[in-house]
Amino acid sequence: MRTCYHSIKRRGEVIKVRDCVLLKSGPRKTDLPYVAKVSALWLDPEEGEIMASLLWYYRPEHIEGGRRPHHHEAELFACKHKDYNSVATIEDKCYVLTLAEYNRHCKKAKMIEFGVKPSIPVVPSIEGEYARSERLPSPTVDKDIVFLCRHVYDYRQKRILKNPS
Repeated sequence: MRTCYHSIKRRGEVIKVRDCVLLKSGPRKTDLPYVAKVSALWLDPEEGEIMASLLWYYRPEHIEGGRRPHHHEAELFACKHKDYNSVATIEDKCYVLTLAEYNRHCKKAKMIEFGVKPSIPVVPSIEGEYARSERLPSPTVDKDIVFLCRHVYDYRQKRILKNPS
């Protein structure tokens, strides 16, 4: 029987099930980290090590055809590719946002960068009511850990599908 966890604390940071994370991809600092969503955290009884079950995101560089001019610089593709890794391979938490979430995040970050005060919104804020509000980044978070996902990649058929959401 497995011992499962809702969250773990690693390097002072809490990582929960459904959080997105960056994982080591190679020995060089220039190697882009892999991106995945944590679907479960559990103790491997044989190794005595905490493991993470992961759903992978693919970067345009890692898919058939590579990065194209129409791909956004922060774009990722969701995938049904599942795997598990030791939590020791996790480098950092990150954020994978929908197109609307990403645009709102960029707007807030730019407003802070340029010292622009928010005006009265035309549409009322839903942040308190929004189901994913706790998974959204602060506008001051490093832009290198905020990603955009608007498509799904079928790794078996090697093609991009429209995101069903």
